[in-house]
This record gives sequence, structure tokens and C-alpha cells, in this order.
Amino acid sequence: MLDKYFSTRLEIKTNILKNNIDYLRTKIAKNTEIIAVLKANAYGFGDIMLAKKILKHGIKNIAVADFEEGIRLRKNGVNSSIMIMYPGFNNLEPIISNNLEPTIYSLEMLDNLIFIANKYKKKIFFHLKVDTGMSRYGFLQVEIEEAIQKIRMQKNLKIKTIFSHFSSSKSKEHVSFTKGQIEKFIIIKKIFEDRFSYKIKYHISNSHGLLNYKNENFDMVRVGFGLYYGFNNKYTSCIGELKSCISQIKLIKKGDVVGYNKKFIAKKNMKIGIVPMGYADGLRRSWGNNKLSFFKGNEFLRILGEISMDSCIVDLSSLKNINVGDEVILFGKSRNIFNLCSDLNIIPYELTACLSKRIRRVLI
Repeated sequence: MLDKYFSTRLEIKTNILKNNIDYLRTKIAKNTEIIAVLKANAYGFGDIMLAKKILKHGIKNIAVADFEEGIRLRKNGVNSSIMIMYPGFNNLEPIISNNLEPTIYSLEMLDNLIFIANKYKKKIFFHLKVDTGMSRYGFLQVEIEEAIQKIRMQKNLKIKTIFSHFSSSKSKEHVSFTKGQIEKFIIIKKIFEDRFSYKIKYHISNSHGLLNYKNENFDMVRVGFGLYYGFNNKYTSCIGELKSCISQIKLIKKGDVVGYNKKFIAKKNMKIGIVPMGYADGLRRSWGNNKLSFFKGNEFLRILGEISMDSCIVDLSSLKNINVGDEVILFGKSRNIFNLCSDLNIIPYELTACLSKRIRRVLI
């Protein structure tokens, strides 16, 4: 009931979310599971509300980045499997105590997990990450034998999944590199299958990986991009529409200064509007002075001068009928997020993941 009082709103289209999930399922085998990635507040779209919606659509596995994100979901009634992809060395205990599943990516972390398992005499399911070429988190292949020996000695530890991460699965220029990652992963998979008698699940594909390397999706796929943004094709769409409004309208004269530091001085009489959205909401200060624009009807409303912490100023001179309270769009149905981000030389992640939590998320 409070939604109507928020001037700036990120509206989440649940029908598009379902459509994106349905599309993803057509691209994977029936027995391949989807892991919904909800890190960074579900890429900025709202982790708690989306977790509950995603689970209703039959997805049973969730992944987040760190222990705080996992605990937040647990405290808000999300009882599914929650994988912590990038835990810190020092926060394994709260992960285990909140029935979350840590990823172990180094020998040092494995030793710490063993210590915790022995301390609490508790069976712990965990995920093991291997580095197949991205040089980020994950065991190197030369470390795997030592890791296996340590794990096999522990009755309270059980590997739930083993995974790696594609570096360049979207790019057609790096097909040979990606195939090299897959080959390394298959070798590692065979090593673990030979050394462990129980079933371990394997996954390496992200959103673009599951599309471009369909035969290598293994047991599971990890999806964030495809859930929230779709693939910029006729079958999928971005689930969000970011709206604000015009808070005040002014008529200014030639020579008037707009915003901080005299970055814009009117060269003619103009009509301007104040939009209650600034860099504290996720806009970048550097996007001011004609770099970013809002959209109204068929008109782009360019930002004049510097973006402030809580507001920005747009040129309304081209609009004859515009009133205080009228909506303006940053991205959504009438303005493709991919086109907007291309104009800003960023990717959609950079835009939505940085949206402030003070922006109201609303399910539609």
C-alpha cells in the first residue's frame, strides 16, 4: 500500500520473469537443474521478493555471493538450498550455523571447514570450485589431489557440487578458450568420479554458456543474466522498468546556471524539470551534462549539468504537455536497457546492481 508514495520505483514484471524461466528451460535438458543467482540483491532487482517468486516457478536452488546475503534470505523465510559462492575465510561458521552451503575454493578454506566440521561434529554439505582458466576463485588443478585426500579423510564433509566459471562464454572470438575450459573441467570431473563413490553434481555454464555450449551443461546451470535481463531477443526481456517523476518544473532564461559548478549555462530560454533521482540512487555523477537521458513518450530528456546526490535536472523544452508528477522512464518497455547501457558504454549489471536500496522495488 505504500508503493504509491515512492517517486522513484523499479517495477518488476513477474510475467516476464516467468517467461524468461520458461525460455531457459527450453534450452536445457529436462534433468538439468537451474541455480538462480541472487547475488547483489538479485542484480539490483530485489533478492527476497524474487527468491520467493523464483521458487514458486519450480527452481529449487539459489546462489548468492556472501554469507550476509544468505542469512538475509534465511531470516526472510527462504528455506531452499542456498549456495554461498564467495565466502570469506573467517565467515564459514555463520554460514554453517544458518544451514547455508559454502563454496570451498582453496586449501586454506578447506582446512578451516575441516576444523569447523570436527568442532561441531556436524555433517556439512559444501560446493567445491575449480579454476579452469579465469584465474579467479578456485582450486588449481595441481592442488586437487591434496584437496581430495583431505576430504576423503573426513566423515562429516560431503561435496554437493563441483563447479567452475566461464571467462568468455558470450564471445564468439573466444570459442577455443571456452572449449579449453570445458576440456579441463571434464578431466577434473573424471578425477572426482574415480575417487568418490557418492553422487556429485557438476556445473560450469552461466547464462550465455547454457545457450552457446548446450552439450556441456552437465547437471546444473547457474543463471542470473538470463533471468533478469533476458538475452535481448524476441523471446525474452528485462524484468524491470525503472521510473521516476518530475518533481518541479521551471522556466529559465538564457545565461541561467543549472546545477553545481556551472557545468551547464543556458544558451536560450528553456523549460527544465527536477527528477528526484541522483548518484545516491545509483546514477553516476559522470553521466551528467548530456550523457544520460530519461524518456517520456517519444522524447529523450537529456540531463543538464551535474547529477546531484538526490536529484538531476532534465531539459523539458521539447514537451508541450508535461506536468509535475508525470512519469519519466530510465529503462523498461519503452526503452531497451541494452540500448541504454550501450550508449553509456556499460553492461546492464553495472546499472542495476548499483541501484540504491532506497529505490522502491514493486512486483507487478
